[in-house]
This record gives sequence, structure tokens and C-alpha cells, in this order.
Amino acid sequence: MSRDELVGYFSAGGDISELLRDATPGPDLGPAPDPGTIPMIVTGLRLPSATVDRLDALAGHDRGGRSGVIRRAIDEYLERHSDEAA
Repeated sequence: MSRDELVGYFSAGGDISELLRDATPGPDLGPAPDPGTIPMIVTGLRLPSATVDRLDALAGHDRGGRSGVIRRAIDEYLERHSDEAA
């Protein structure tokens, strides 16, 4: 499948059970590490393409890139709202 086909498939709410049906388990990697011992955890989010373009323009040639801009924005948000209960 091409990238565009995959994007269209998942954007339309595609069911991945067909893709997983014939999947075979990989090797046992052992127990998962304690999240507190991992300095950075990868997470994903969906953003409009225009927002990603703006993030990339803002990041420019900064070493942190897009991720650095997002991390700083989240840190600033959390600092401003640290006294609020969820």
C-alpha cells in the first residue's frame, strides 16, 4: 500500500483486524521497562497538516525540531495550569 492509500484507509476508520489476522508474534523482548526509568516516551497525536507546517516553520533549524517546539509548548501549558485539578 502506498502512503496515500494507508492514510485514506485509516482516515476512513479502516479496521486493522484484517492486517493483523495473519501477523505472527515477534521475539519475546522481556518485561516492559518501568516508565519512570525512560527519559523520553514516544507518543502520537493527530494534527492538521497546516498546524504541522506552522510547527516546522517555527522550529526552523532548531536542533529540537518540531518535537522540541511541542515539548516547550506542553511544558508552558502545564506550568500555567499546574494548580488546576483534572
